[in-house]
Amino acid sequence: MTDFLVRSRLADLDPAPHELLQIESERQFRRLIRIPSESSAPLAVREAMSSAFQNIYAEGYPDEATRTQTEAEILDYELQLAGYRRLADPRYYKGVEYADIVEALARRRCAEAFAANGLTPEELFVNVQPLSGAPANNAVYHALLEPGAVVLGMSLLHGGHLTHGSPVNRSGKFYQAVHYKVDPATERLDYEAVAALAREHRPKMIIAGYSSYPWSVDWKKFRAIADEVGAYLLADIAHVAGLVAGGAYPSPIGLAHVVSFTTHKSLCGPRG
Repeated sequence: MTDFLVRSRLADLDPAPHELLQIESERQFRRLIRIPSESSAPLAVREAMSSAFQNIYAEGYPDEATRTQTEAEILDYELQLAGYRRLADPRYYKGVEYADIVEALARRRCAEAFAANGLTPEELFVNVQPLSGAPANNAVYHALLEPGAVVLGMSLLHGGHLTHGSPVNRSGKFYQAVHYKVDPATERLDYEAVAALAREHRPKMIIAGYSSYPWSVDWKKFRAIADEVGAYLLADIAHVAGLVAGGAYPSPIGLAHVVSFTTHKSLCGPRG
């Protein structure tokens, strides 16, 4: 028996998809892609994405203690493996000791990159598991709201996102979506108009952060509106997360109850 199926290169095993991969790589290299929700992941990112970690299940989360550990402590293999072998693991599958470490490392680095407005990395609860922004926002809906709850978000036609209550998305199918818009004269947010809608409809959650709105958001004003009507504030910073981490865009950390974003836009990371 040969190991042809296990060790062969894609070009030898199945030339058709291999050729498509090369063609797509050339397309991206030769064209200036101006789709704001896309970026070019560095080679090191794509190398990590093709690692042996894709072979395993890792349902659940790493040990909760790793949330407050430093990077050096997380990468202390003797410490981590001793705890794993002595106390087992809260995940559903075994063989995840190194998956625990890499996920804990990702959470720690995310917390360090985004800690702001007086909060330390140890005070942030980071989840890096969603596959994209839509599942991340869906998890927020599921965690904080009951089906049928009122949600206030920006209209898709004015710069919002499908997951902010669009009728073609589950957020608009299973929740009562009310939409605010930009002022037709200034083409900017009218915070008084948003507040008026919030007072009228009493949403359980207000969403700020947009797909195609070029101005920065006043997170303090949105938090004040949310507090006035007893709503959660979700800051969806998918398009500007890299600018937030770099300090070039106001951070909602510590102001919004929940902050969601993707890694494959202005962070230039993998899909996630």
